[in-house]
Amino acid sequence: MTLENVLWITLSAVLAIALAWFSYFHKSGKTPYQYLLASLRFLGLFSAFLLLAPLQFDKVTVNMEPHRLMLVLDNSVSVGRTASRQALEQTRDFFLQDSEFPERFELQTYTFGSGVRESDTLDFSEKRTDIASTLKTLSNVSLNANSSVVLVTDGIQNQGRGWLPTGSGTITVFPVVVGDTTAYRDIRIDGLNCNRYAFLDNQYPLEILISYRGTEATTTVLTLYDNGKKVHSEQVRLPAGRSSERLSVLMSADKVGFHTLTAEVTSLENERNTKNNRQAAGIEVIDEKTRVNIVAARSHPDIGALTRAIESNEQRQVALITPQEVSTKASETDLWIFYQPDPGFRNAYTTIQQGSTPLLTLTGTLTNWNFLNAIQKTFRLEGAGPQEELLPELNASFAYFDARDWAVNGYPPVSGFLGEYLILQPHENLLGQRVRGISLDQPLMSLVKGSERREAVIFGEGLWKWRMHSFTQDGDFQKFDALFSKLWLFLGAGKANERLNLDYENLFDGQQAAVIRAQFFDEALRFDPSARLTLQLKDSTGSLLDSYPMALSKREYQADISSLSPGAYSFEVGVEDTDFRKSGQFRIQEFDLENQQVRSDPEALFAIAKASGGSLYYPSQLAQLKDSLMNSDRFRPVSRSQRNVVSLIDFRWLLIFIVTALGAEWIIRKYNGLY
Repeated sequence: MTLENVLWITLSAVLAIALAWFSYFHKSGKTPYQYLLASLRFLGLFSAFLLLAPLQFDKVTVNMEPHRLMLVLDNSVSVGRTASRQALEQTRDFFLQDSEFPERFELQTYTFGSGVRESDTLDFSEKRTDIASTLKTLSNVSLNANSSVVLVTDGIQNQGRGWLPTGSGTITVFPVVVGDTTAYRDIRIDGLNCNRYAFLDNQYPLEILISYRGTEATTTVLTLYDNGKKVHSEQVRLPAGRSSERLSVLMSADKVGFHTLTAEVTSLENERNTKNNRQAAGIEVIDEKTRVNIVAARSHPDIGALTRAIESNEQRQVALITPQEVSTKASETDLWIFYQPDPGFRNAYTTIQQGSTPLLTLTGTLTNWNFLNAIQKTFRLEGAGPQEELLPELNASFAYFDARDWAVNGYPPVSGFLGEYLILQPHENLLGQRVRGISLDQPLMSLVKGSERREAVIFGEGLWKWRMHSFTQDGDFQKFDALFSKLWLFLGAGKANERLNLDYENLFDGQQAAVIRAQFFDEALRFDPSARLTLQLKDSTGSLLDSYPMALSKREYQADISSLSPGAYSFEVGVEDTDFRKSGQFRIQEFDLENQQVRSDPEALFAIAKASGGSLYYPSQLAQLKDSLMNSDRFRPVSRSQRNVVSLIDFRWLLIFIVTALGAEWIIRKYNGLY
């Protein structure tokens, strides 16, 4: 009890005695029950004064907190091999059956593969190993530094990124390496990279990554197969030590359809692991390019910017032609772009008016407006004024597609004519004109839903400056190209499939989740979250398999097909209550990620141990590990004290006592007629 508490109690008692004496003995005659009433008055007042006082004292609780020791066991397929499995199970039993560990530590057991969970049951079924994620999770679980990890693993990580702990509060890791740590000669294919699509009668690059580990230089033969047919072979020389080679081969796309590409290197003499000498990839050869013809009578940087924006999608092909060539290209064109038309375009306009191919018109300082006003009936310029630098102003109410991500603030101006621009068909303006900070209420980019064809028109030259500004702002052209991709989709929206887009891998090899993704857009080319999409599968014989409703996830629909057996499949995605359909094909490859490496990786585990303040051990050194844990002061129980401020008096009982004392005094006084 503090001195302040003693002084307040004393003062309260003195005041209560003084008031009771003043009430019953000062200038008062003898009354019935005088001493009893004075005592009740004293007790009531004394309790009331105590109730007003902050009477508190500190209560300190001391707890002994044992060191938390987390035994983390690798449950992956690679550790399920005989030698590794026995060593890991023996290590687990060593910790769980030793009676000294529970007495000294708070022992917790976890298993991990691609994720981590609290358990001591092992079935070695995990097909991926993510050591980094496991250690991060355990480090986050340990809110204080009084925790350590005994990590029993072969060190083979095939998912996630490498991890080295940093910081003063880092959890200490003691790796125990199981498995074969002998370094064998090994040659492997680390990667086979190619585009998802190739176009018929074109060539496409195939990149092959080969690595080698050995004390002597070696030579191997790389062979490439296309749907099982040998198409390329070459000799590769690899130097001694740890080396890698990156090769690029041009392949020919000579047949439409899905192609399984396989790369294989010949095995080394007495090579222990040959499962990683072969790897596959998939590519689909299609003959569905969107053919875009840019018609221009002169060169300009805008043409180059448009070409690159269009060809950012591999399924679009651009050609630059003169107005005189339009009649010969009409039957093989999916989109026309007329750049700054002049009277030389007369025959070109006559040709395109005989069809319904979409058209984008770009005007500028070299445009002949008298000719353009007379030759077409989509837009006009009345009372053409002087040339001017026109700044873009985004129309916030534009509804044909979602353009909110396109920020044009800070974009440089384009060059065009001042005047009154009239759009003569149903349309919406994506951009307006602004000159010297003043909005002119005139269109700069307008999209037209014509009765015969869809059109778009840009009333200014200098788009190349916009694309360069996008690169300056973001480090890439993605936002600019994405906006114009939506423009191409709008212009070609008469084709139903443009509103239904698919995203999937041609070959699922077990290294990533097998998921087919789709997006469906409404008539305004905005993502439609209320649509119902269904995936219908067929096997390699064409027999129908199960159909999958595609689940909505953020801004796309997904169907997980990871449960399918290895093989070739085709599929069709359809939107219920509509005619929208789109199909594709893929192959699920049998691929054992855990068997790509047979040697344990003590080097990586040693780096983790060193960075966290731990040490590396082998199964034969478990006794030394136990001694280190038992005898180190770092792992002794920690005394933790908890200080609580506790009230000296229970106020609830004190209130009852006050009411009782003063109530009794009042009743006695009333009963005896005292006022």
